Order: sequence, then C-alpha cells, then structure tokens
Amino acid sequence: MASITEVARLAGVSVATASRVVSEADYPVSAATRERVLDAARALDYVPNALARGLLKSRIPVVGVIVHDITDPYFAEVVRGVEDAATASGYLVITCSSERDAERESSYVRLLRSMRAAAVIFAGSGLDDPALNEELPKHLGAMREAGAAVVHLSPHAFGEPEISVDNARGIASMVAALVELGHRDIAFLAGPTSLYVARERLAGYRQGLEEAGLPFDERLVVRTTFDHEGGAQAVDTLLAGERPFTAICAANDLLALGALQRLASLGVDVPGAVSVAGFDDVRIASMSAPSLSTVRLPLNELGRRGFEYALDVLADREPSTVHLPTEVVLRDSTSPPPAVPVTGRQGTERTVATTA
Repeated sequence: MASITEVARLAGVSVATASRVVSEADYPVSAATRERVLDAARALDYVPNALARGLLKSRIPVVGVIVHDITDPYFAEVVRGVEDAATASGYLVITCSSERDAERESSYVRLLRSMRAAAVIFAGSGLDDPALNEELPKHLGAMREAGAAVVHLSPHAFGEPEISVDNARGIASMVAALVELGHRDIAFLAGPTSLYVARERLAGYRQGLEEAGLPFDERLVVRTTFDHEGGAQAVDTLLAGERPFTAICAANDLLALGALQRLASLGVDVPGAVSVAGFDDVRIASMSAPSLSTVRLPLNELGRRGFEYALDVLADREPSTVHLPTEVVLRDSTSPPPAVPVTGRQGTERTVATTA
C-alpha cells in the first residue's frame, strides 16, 4: 500500500501538507494544492491508516453498536439506521450481540474502549445486573474522557436514554385501541423483568388499563423471554389458567408473532376468538397471517438519530435528546371481541397517532 510520503512526492508537497489534505484537517491549504494531493492519492490508490490517525486523536472512526440479538428484526432495523448515517460520515459500524448476557456486554465495552472506538451506541435495553452496572460506568467514563461518545436508545440503569420512544405511552395507546374495539379482558405478555424496557412497557399496560377504568389482574400478565418462543409459551400459560381473556397485548412483535403461531397450531381463531397485538412494527409484522396489529416505532430513524447524537458529541457540539413518536397500527389480528360480529376487517390497516 502506498505511503503518505509517496503521495507527497508525487504531488510535489511536504509530507505534512499531504497528511493535512488526506486527513481533512482544519488547516489552510490552497485549492490547487489540495486537488494535486488528492489526485496523487487516487493515482497511488492511497488509503489513510485509520488506526494511526486514531492513535493521534485518541480514537478511531469506529462505532460499536451493542444489541441483544442481531437476528431480532428490531435490532436489524435500528443498526441499519446507524449504518446509513455512519457510512455517509466515514465511520465503520461494528455490531455486537450481547445475547442479554451481562458479562458478554461488559466484554464488548472493554474491547471497544481498548481499541479507542469513537462511539458506542446501546441499541438494546439496559440489563438490571448489579455486576454489570458497577463495571460499565468505569469504562464508559474513561471513553468519554478520551473524547468518545456514548449513546443509549433505550432505558438503562444510569438515567434516561439520549434518543428514545415513549414505551409506556405506546403500550397504553394500544390498550386504549383494544378497549375501543370492545375488549375488557386483555392479557399482557411482559417479557423478562431483567430488562428496563420491559418494565416500562408493563407500566404502560397498567397505565392503559387505569385510563380505561379497568382493574389490573396479575393473572393476565405472563413474564417470559423476549422472543418468539416466549410468545408461544405465554399462550399455553394463559390457556391453562382460569382467567378468561379476549385479547393479547405483547411487549414486542416477536412475542406477538409467537403467540399468533401457537394459537393457529391450537386451532384458535385470530381475531375471531382472540385478538393479538404487538409492539415495534418490524417488517415481518405486516406479512404474518393474519397481519399483526402493533405499535409502530421509527426504528431506522432511532438508529440514525443515535449516530447523529454521537457525531455531535465528537464534534464538540451540544447534542439534543430526542423523543420519537409512536403510532398504533391496526391490522387483521385484532377485531371486536367474540360477542360482537366481525365485519369489514380483512386486508385493512388503520393508523392512530399516539405521541409527538
């Protein structure tokens, strides 16, 4: 690979001048000289050494995005948003799947710190793990002192996220939509208690019931893993219980999709016998059979705004926290409860704005 010395020689300038041009340093260089250096770099196929530049600046142009599971379509869409924004700014994105394991998440943060990454973006919810929450501040504090950016897109142990959606209001709005359809016995698939975001969404379910004047019944709440299998298991739990229900509201789309599949395998008609609603509006939600009613989150924008926040920090600009809107999307998986005739529901989609 060509060196900066060879570029300088071909362009007829000093090494310092050539380095300033290719590194886009804020240093006065004439337009003619700049063009001559860039032409020489292209002719020699010169690629700046990002690691060397990073050592000089105490960070390299790498953004680590920590997700719970990259195969989860929620995280895939968020990471795509980060990548779209980061690539345009010349940053490399590294995705780290923690599998909701505290030690694994901690090891990723240590590694990103050691390689002097420019930013770390936590796309997933914080984990309520004492050891993790004791160790993380040390590494994140050191990264911030070195000029790196740390951004959270979901609730965590150390405060509010920098870029977020109103999880509680979003769930409460879905509960309100189900109540408007006529449902009064609404079960909730809450996900794991170890996730701060799951707690927020459970709070939203309670808030929605309270606003509708409905009592909270613990028997209608099922806490499982935050995935497809958890949704299927939750259906079995609900059907084995004594508490009747006409609708299932899930804390994410994977839970709802797992519930849909399990109900179908048991011959339970959706939405004729039971309505099912999710939260996130991942792409597959509209392609399920029946199509899934859900709360739409701007996932790609969430990732893009997360990187923009990091970029403001890196440029010593004052970043602004952002709260993104959600909206209820009613599709074919929800209808009035069985006592009310179902008409005109097939193939429809309606949206209701919920937060600004």
